[in-house]
Amino acid sequence: MNLVINSRDAMPEGGRLTVALERVEINEDRIAGKSGVAPGPFVCLSVTDSGCGIAPENLSRIFEPFFTTKDIGKGTGLGLATVFGIVEQHRAGSK
Repeated sequence: MNLVINSRDAMPEGGRLTVALERVEINEDRIAGKSGVAPGPFVCLSVTDSGCGIAPENLSRIFEPFFTTKDIGKGTGLGLATVFGIVEQHRAGSK
């Protein structure tokens, strides 16, 4: 929900939000050099929107707790940090 809410907020005048799930098979070549990733079947969750996008200078910080580009009182900066934590916990549980 946090990821979808961010998408909604990036489209104050409306737009298109797409959520998709796809089963993917990750092979040895695709994970080369990535620690903690094993080959096998995965589910890919994609969220895309037609919003304003993320400024390049903010990309490296978007998963930091309390980092936000929203106005004061409009966001806590925990949404994408929560998304990141959920993904990391799931990966740890699948080993």
